[in-house]
Amino acid sequence: MKKHLQRRKRRSVPVPIASMGDIAFLLIIFFMVCSEVSKDNSKARLTLPFSEFVEKIEIPVAARIAVDENGEIFFDGYQVDSVKEVEMGVRALLTKTVSDDQRHVQFKCDAQLTKEQFEPVIKAIAAGGGIIEAVGENNE
Repeated sequence: MKKHLQRRKRRSVPVPIASMGDIAFLLIIFFMVCSEVSKDNSKARLTLPFSEFVEKIEIPVAARIAVDENGEIFFDGYQVDSVKEVEMGVRALLTKTVSDDQRHVQFKCDAQLTKEQFEPVIKAIAAGGGIIEAVGENNE
């Protein structure tokens, strides 16, 4: 005598996928806002200087200062009128820092600028309490 085996019917559990698209877009927007690329919105047109001593540093920066080919100064992407504004801006950003890791300021300048043109900006960053991270291109 054969016994008939009865198979159990599997119940399908519905997975709600309607909101997954919303979640994916929210995650994309979150990572775009938090990324370092979105913070570098400088309108400065410059050619970075070359050096054999360039190395990549993974330390987050508190501010980004750039001096373009015309000597115009940009603080976090916005043009400022004087070196004094750079010093005061860096000082204001760094007032509540507790460690040196929070005091790094990225500095970019055009390769064609002379020392007399960019040195006051470097002095202003230092006077404001920033640790300067100069940006350049590798010779390789």
